[in-house]
Amino acid sequence: MDKNISKNQLCYTSLAIGYEYNKYAQQLAKDINQLSPSIPIVILTDRQGFFYEEHSVIAVKHKVKSVGVFHDKLCCIEKCLENYDCCVYIDADCRLIKNLAMSRNWKPGITAKTCWDLTKHMVPSNVLHEGKKLDRKALRCRLTYEVAKELQVSVEQCKFVYEGIFAIRKDNGKEVEFLKIWKQIRDYFEFNGVFDGEGVAIGLAASKALLKIHHYNNGYLEEGVEQKIKDVYKDKLFYKLLIHNNSENLSDVVRDKVLKFDQQRRKIAQLPLWLKILKRLFNFLKKKLRLMKIKFKNYHKSKFSEFL
Repeated sequence: MDKNISKNQLCYTSLAIGYEYNKYAQQLAKDINQLSPSIPIVILTDRQGFFYEEHSVIAVKHKVKSVGVFHDKLCCIEKCLENYDCCVYIDADCRLIKNLAMSRNWKPGITAKTCWDLTKHMVPSNVLHEGKKLDRKALRCRLTYEVAKELQVSVEQCKFVYEGIFAIRKDNGKEVEFLKIWKQIRDYFEFNGVFDGEGVAIGLAASKALLKIHHYNNGYLEEGVEQKIKDVYKDKLFYKLLIHNNSENLSDVVRDKVLKFDQQRRKIAQLPLWLKILKRLFNFLKKKLRLMKIKFKNYHKSKFSEFL
C-alpha cells in the first residue's frame, strides 16, 4: 500500500453551474463541513456568493468550457491537482452519508465508485456501417472506436467510469497526460454533436495515459471491507430502492437519511413553470453559442488526429 495521504493533501471537488446546482452544492458543503470538517471542497461555480458562509468551501469562479457542461468536471480535477495530491470529485446533487474522502487510502490513478467494461456501451458494428443517420448512442460509439484507433488503445480493454463520483490521485505525471487527452476527446465529441460521454472519455484517456482505474469496492480488497454505495447519496443510485420502497439492504439510519436527502433534492428542483421554461431557453441558447464557438475554432478539422 502506498504512503497514506494526509488531510492537507486531499480535497473534495464539485461543479456548480446555475441556481439549482449551486443550491445543491450548498447542501453538499454543509455535509462535508459536518462529516469531513478538516477536508476542503473546491467548487467551480458561476455564483461564488452562495458560499461565502461555508467554511469548508474554496469557491472558484468558473466560466463553462464545454458545450453541454458535462466535461467541465475535468476543470475541477485540473484545478485541484494544482494544490492537492488527491481529489474526490462528487456531483453537486450528491449528499454525504459518511466521510467519503477518508474512506480509502486512495491509490495512484483513478478510483471509480462504479465502473464496468466499456464494451457494454457499444452497439453492434453493423449498425455503425449501415449508411443510415446514427442516433446519439450509435454516433457516440462510432466516435469512440475512431478515438480508440487513433490513440492505439483497445476498446475491449477500456473501462467506462461512472462520472458522478470518482477520485484521482497523482501518478508521476500520468494524470497530466490523462487530462490533456480527455480535453481532446471532449473537443472531438462535441464538434461532432455528442455533448456527454464523460465516462467514455475518462476510460479512453486513462488507458492511453496508462493511468490505472480501480473499483471503489473490489479494487481495495486488502482493506478487507466491502463498502458498496452506503456512504454517499445520489438520486440515480438510490432511485430503485426509493421508488419500490425496497430499503432492506440499508440500515435504518442510512434509509432515513436517504429519504430525507431525496425530499430535499426534490424541493430544490421544484421551480415555477415559467422559471423552468426560461431556464431551458437560456440553456439552449448557451449550448448553441458554445457549439458555434467550437465549430468556428475547429472548422478546418474533421478527423480526431487533427484534435491531438
